[in-house]
Parts: sequence; C-alpha cells; structure tokens
Amino acid sequence: MVLPQNSKQEKAFIRLVVTFITLIKSSCKSIQEILKQAKRAEDERSTFIIKRIFQPVYERYIEELKNSNQIDFTDAILQATEICRSSHPVKYEYIIVDEFQDISVDRYKFLKVLREGNPPAKLYCVGDDWQSIYRFSGSDMALFNQFSDYFGSTEINRIETTYRFGEPLVSLSSQFIQRNKAQIKKDIHPFNPQTKTELQFCAYERRDYCNAIGQLVASIPADKSIFLLGRYSFDDYYLSFLYKSVKEGNRFYYFIGDKKIEFLTVHKSKGLEADYVIILQCNKDTYGFPSMVSDDPVLDYVLTKSDQYPYGEERRLFYVAITRAKIKTYVLYDKRFPSVFVDEFLHSEKVTEESYVKHPNANKKWTRSADKFLLTLYHEGKSIKYIAEKMGRSQTSIVMRIGKLEGKQ
Repeated sequence: MVLPQNSKQEKAFIRLVVTFITLIKSSCKSIQEILKQAKRAEDERSTFIIKRIFQPVYERYIEELKNSNQIDFTDAILQATEICRSSHPVKYEYIIVDEFQDISVDRYKFLKVLREGNPPAKLYCVGDDWQSIYRFSGSDMALFNQFSDYFGSTEINRIETTYRFGEPLVSLSSQFIQRNKAQIKKDIHPFNPQTKTELQFCAYERRDYCNAIGQLVASIPADKSIFLLGRYSFDDYYLSFLYKSVKEGNRFYYFIGDKKIEFLTVHKSKGLEADYVIILQCNKDTYGFPSMVSDDPVLDYVLTKSDQYPYGEERRLFYVAITRAKIKTYVLYDKRFPSVFVDEFLHSEKVTEESYVKHPNANKKWTRSADKFLLTLYHEGKSIKYIAEKMGRSQTSIVMRIGKLEGKQ
C-alpha cells in the first residue's frame, strides 16, 4: 500500500515510526527483544509491523547516522555512559539533575554509572511529578516515584512555593491535579499572597470560534504578553484563515487586532510563562483536550508503564497548560461539547467513570460501510449517545460526521 504524499495518513505513519525509534533507543532495548515479546504474546500484527516496517527503517536510520558521522541525542547519552563505565574520567562531589520527572531508562543508566565511578558523590534531583508529560519520549514515572528503590537512601525536600501565579488558580489547579491519587500530595502556595491569577472558562458557538478569540484578545491590555496554547499543533487551523501569521525561527505568531501573539502546543509551553493564556479547543472530541487518541498497540512494547488513572498524562498536560499564566487563564470550549476536564471544574456532579472511557474506533478512518451504518442508525431515530457507543466513537465525531454526510445529500 502506498500512502498519498503529505496526507494525514502519511504524517501519522511517520510520527509512529519516529516515536518507535525514539522509544526503543531510550528504553535501551533491541529490535530482537521487542520481536521476541511480540511473538511470545502471539501478536501477529505487531510482529509484522516491527519486522517488516520498523526494523528495516531503524537499521537504515542507524546506517545513515554512521555514514554521515553523526549521532542523535540518545546516542550522546549512551556513548557518554560507555565512556564513564570504562574509564570514570572525572570525579564529582555533586551531581545535580533538573526536570527529573522526565528521566528515561537511558538517562537513569548514565546517572547510575556516574555514581558508581564516584561513590562519595551526592545526587541532587529536582522534579515535579505533576508536570510529567513526556512518556511518548521515553520518560518513566517509576524512576521518579520509586527514587529510593533505584538510588538508595534518600532525603526529600519539598518545594511548595510558586513564583508565577496566585490564588484562586493555585487552589483550583492543585485540586484538579490531585484528583489522581497517584500524584504526590503537595500544599502549593504563592510566594506573594497578594498575587491573584484567575481561571475563566469561555463557551463559544462553533461558527463564532475565531471571533470569540478575537474578543478575548481585545479585552487584554496592550502591554501584556499572551500565549495561545493548543493540545495539538493544528489547533490554530481556523485562525490561519482570519488572522495574519508569521514564523520567526521556531516560533509562530498571530497578529490579532494590534497584538502579536505566540501560538504554541502545550508541550512546547512547559517552562514558559505569559501574563495571559488562552487554551484552545478544550472539547470532548478525539483530538480534544483531553485527547482521546489511543496509542497504536505496537508501541506497548516500547512505552513505559502508563497511569492506572484515566487520562493521567493528559491531566498533567492540562495542569501545565492552565499554570502558564501570571494574571489569567482562559479555557475555550465548544458549548455543545465541553471536555471532561471542563466539566470537572464547572459541573463536577456530571463527571462519572464513564466520562473517561476512550473510544476504540476513534483513530479509524471513516469508510463507506461505516457511513452507511451511521446514517441508517441516525434515520432510525437512534440517539447520538447510542450511535456513539455502538460505533465506538465520540459523540462529537458522530455529530460532525452526520453533518458532513447530510450536507452532501
């Protein structure tokens, strides 16, 4: 099968291959190990994909690096580990690690070798499990949560002061993230008790989406910085038709009214801040926030263990998003389809375990037979909820698909 060039399918395939290569290298596993696991599980699909697609691409990637005399970031970690293991060239009194919540197996092994070569050295790690959002890049929460099991006797110093934002956002964001009992309990408070940071939820009609953003931006003082944040890099799609944009290096800006505003994905915004933050598309949808996209099962062989709590990493990502603001965070959502996270804040009584169910067919392409089945159920008078459950898709995707199909007729 040949994928159309620059199509969604081609881009999704490339992302899958790149993610696999990143994860297999950071996990310090070999292709043969992964293949054995898949065969042992009698997983014919994953075995085929790994052997026929991933393995040749991975081997060609390694060959290209070698031929061009280059290494990637994971290679740098792995090679440094081997050099230190064989020679222990430098003695350290202290080894200090920042962003430890993002630690992966390859980096853990590097730290372990550094310590073995410097037994008296003290290891000091700073991290925040509330902001662990890089599982797809190989980070392993177990290395953070079970630190003493991996590194021995440990002393914990809690950093519970925030210098960026104040109440009521401090309390609201803390309650939200600690709904997952697996997160380490903390009592966060602002450095300056007088600091005030608000959190506001703004519903919009689908046809007025861009205007709603324009009105919010217009209400913000001209001298204040603003971030537009999206769960995905395409969350600004509709804005591109209405507002002028410019790319400066790796940064992307929109000109809305008289303001120049940076658009970032939430992942890229981590560690950054602005006076005002506007979070886009917080809808209940496959590509909403939380994202309902399921990982391809083949990645289970290279991904670290996931949260038992529903949407655990998506919850941490939403926490990161709402806490980028110093003055105010706006959360935008389609009034017909507020995401489960929006409902938690506004209508907590509506949220049940069913609210967090992922849709098994969310990633599948619509086919003629699926469209026919959808319209049959719809014209029989079945409810949107019934159709969504029957077809394994979100209610939002069902409504949008019906609208598209009915519009063609």
